[in-house]
Amino acid sequence: MLDNNGNVTGLIAREETGRKHIISAKAVILTTGGYGNNKQLLSKELGKVLFYGTKSSNGEGLVMATKEGVDAATRLMEYGKIYPNGIEVSKGYAKSTIGGNIAVLRENGLLVNKFGVRVVNERASNHDILDVLMEQEDQTLYMLLDQEHFDIFKEAVAEGGISEQDIERWLDNNGETTPQFFHADTLEKLAELAHMPQESLSQTVSRYNSFVKNGKDEDFNRELRFLQKEVGSGPYYLVEQKPRFATTMGGLVVNDSLEVVNKKGTVINGLYAAGEVVGGVMGTDSPSGANNAWALTSGKLAAESIKSKFKK
Repeated sequence: MLDNNGNVTGLIAREETGRKHIISAKAVILTTGGYGNNKQLLSKELGKVLFYGTKSSNGEGLVMATKEGVDAATRLMEYGKIYPNGIEVSKGYAKSTIGGNIAVLRENGLLVNKFGVRVVNERASNHDILDVLMEQEDQTLYMLLDQEHFDIFKEAVAEGGISEQDIERWLDNNGETTPQFFHADTLEKLAELAHMPQESLSQTVSRYNSFVKNGKDEDFNRELRFLQKEVGSGPYYLVEQKPRFATTMGGLVVNDSLEVVNKKGTVINGLYAAGEVVGGVMGTDSPSGANNAWALTSGKLAAESIKSKFKK
């Protein structure tokens, strides 16, 4: 709600039943989170990336604050915190295989492109792997695993909400639907199922295994401590790897007191914001977990700013 001078004086809330609540207040803090689950607010490029955040990340705070009359400014709306190692469990939505990746890549496990060729050091940083992943025409890589390491992978991904029953169902589909989990008794048959060149996987595995024998990855300098086991006996598996994001980096413009600023650069009196709804806090990227600290800290600082302002 706004008074005649453009000051925020409270809000109007509606229940699903249609019941309306008019709440008057000296100040309102928007803590509505991000907008990753609202395709209308995403850039074209970010909209191509799988979302694995909360379904409540619909950007309601942004929509309210940018309405005509309030006219809050926004920034960096085109950015999200993107990671690799996503699988598309339903259209546009992901789960993460990171737990399984870490477990198998201690010994072997290869990341290959749609031609069945290694394209990156599998033990590189998430950032470096993501750069290579995003360069792929279909934004997809595949984790190649032998039977021993697929068993390890299958157990380790459970902590990310991927059950053994899920995996068995996806294996039954054998790549015909997402997420693509291909399996075959031989590398040649696996390549055929994944529409890769016939000999590509066998040649890739043979070359990698020679690196293990010689103790040096001549293609991507994978460290010796992660070059411990040759790719062994089958059956063999390919698991899709796609980009995923949960956190949006853009949002409302605020000042040092976490007061929201309008498009003219003027403070909107009585309107504050905290957490993911605030834009540009960490620029275009962020360290893992940092946004949790920002949510807690900014909420406290916004409350302190209001207390300081209105006790005068």
